[in-house]
Amino acid sequence: MKNTPLIPPSHKTVEGVKYLLLALLATLFLVELGLSFGWKVKGDLVYMHYIAYLINEHGFVPYRDIFEPNMPGSYLFHMAIGRMFGYSDYALRIVNVAWLAATFVVTWFIMNSFGKVVALGSCLLFGLLYLGYGPYMSLQRDFIAILPMATALLLATQRQPNHSVNLIHFLHGVLFAFVTLIKPHLIIGLPAMIVYNCIHDTNGSKSIKKLIKPFIVGGLFALVGFLLTLIIPFLWLWRIGALESFWDIFSSYAPLYPQMSGDKKFRETSSHIMYVLYKYLDFKRLGTLSMASIFGLYLVLTRPIFVAIKKPLILLFLLSILYAASAGISGKLWSPHLMQYMYFASLGAAIILYSPPSSCANLYRPNILPLLVFIVAATPILQATFFRIVLNAKTPYELSLEVRQDEITAYLNAHLSPTDKVQPLCWDEGVIEAMLASKAILATPYIAELQFYHHVSTPYIQKLREDFITKLEREMPRFIVDVHTYEPISGLDTTYEFPELKAFIKKHYDKDYAGSDFDIFRRDDS
Repeated sequence: MKNTPLIPPSHKTVEGVKYLLLALLATLFLVELGLSFGWKVKGDLVYMHYIAYLINEHGFVPYRDIFEPNMPGSYLFHMAIGRMFGYSDYALRIVNVAWLAATFVVTWFIMNSFGKVVALGSCLLFGLLYLGYGPYMSLQRDFIAILPMATALLLATQRQPNHSVNLIHFLHGVLFAFVTLIKPHLIIGLPAMIVYNCIHDTNGSKSIKKLIKPFIVGGLFALVGFLLTLIIPFLWLWRIGALESFWDIFSSYAPLYPQMSGDKKFRETSSHIMYVLYKYLDFKRLGTLSMASIFGLYLVLTRPIFVAIKKPLILLFLLSILYAASAGISGKLWSPHLMQYMYFASLGAAIILYSPPSSCANLYRPNILPLLVFIVAATPILQATFFRIVLNAKTPYELSLEVRQDEITAYLNAHLSPTDKVQPLCWDEGVIEAMLASKAILATPYIAELQFYHHVSTPYIQKLREDFITKLEREMPRFIVDVHTYEPISGLDTTYEFPELKAFIKKHYDKDYAGSDFDIFRRDDS
């Protein structure tokens, strides 16, 4: 018995194109509005872009000349932006808006199977979430990863009978390789996609035996696509002489980083799991998305409508659970880490607006309750968006960052010569933004100093401290920018002291500028 098509051909009209354009225009307008209301480009976006600037324009080799435990995909992405559009805020905003628009195009085609209202609701709900959490979402690594993940979901849910399932598995491997090259743990969604493909290909068979062989074959095709894509950046690292340094950082430092906690309540305890669980409470307002998606799942599963509609919704719900649970796997939990959960939960919540085709209207009688649940789920998001965008509200912390950035930029532009190098001493924002704006050159590989203050008794951290002082003495940077307002993220075995660094600065530098929460030291050449 053939399944009835989700979308009757008569529905593919100009009206659908109009809805798509409306969603895109509304999204682009809201994003541009959010980015233009006094928000400076900041955070992870600028940090990665400054590294790309050093690699592209000054020949820095990642991992060897820049100590930074991120995957090479992040650098390659920003290197491409720098090559094509430059390093200005304007260029970053253009790419950000284009990436978000592409994400919404893919989202539209994913959810259009449930109707145009659901597709529009999915786009706008996630768009509000994106804007409601401020400029820190702009081209964050977690946000960049959503587009290939959404494309993989589109391939899985919109596969036609004439499409090869093994080709779909292969493309899923390719897409999740891109995701892994940005953040490795995000690959957790790939097995769910493979299982979905296998169930779809066996006509919904519930027999485990019938699923084992398709799952193994599909997994092998996905593995081939994954490895063929993954090897390319590592061949690049090998060619430029960065592979050994990459392995050193990821084998020695990367295991230490997740063990830090960023809250004073947990700074003196080894219960890092409790810290991560505690941080989930900071995002309790996002729980309304889960409630709405569960309600939408209930509505669909308890109604005698097409099985083909139920399976994609179950996959959406599973992905939202997987990415909510894995958000704290890095040992930290900040709003960008929940980006994948926000995305898939938004799509699941929008299913509340689903109305079956007229051909089965007698099986499902819509009522006002789903709309009310959708409004309740969207209310906390609307509040955050209104606070951020309409009121242009900034916290005192955010305002202080902007003041710091402006002061440091003005100083460097006034005093920096083309051959001068700058060493930042910070783990906070405002300094790297100023260094990118003034095109300052990093003096040592240590773009941040966070790694010097945790696990200080381990031989590896001791070696990093010694190497930092050695490179400072060799380079003798013209300026040192020291931000002293924010305690480093820390756990057990931490310190705020670095006596060798203090002695080096005292011996060779004079304080030339004192900001409200930072100092700029100039090398004493007398």
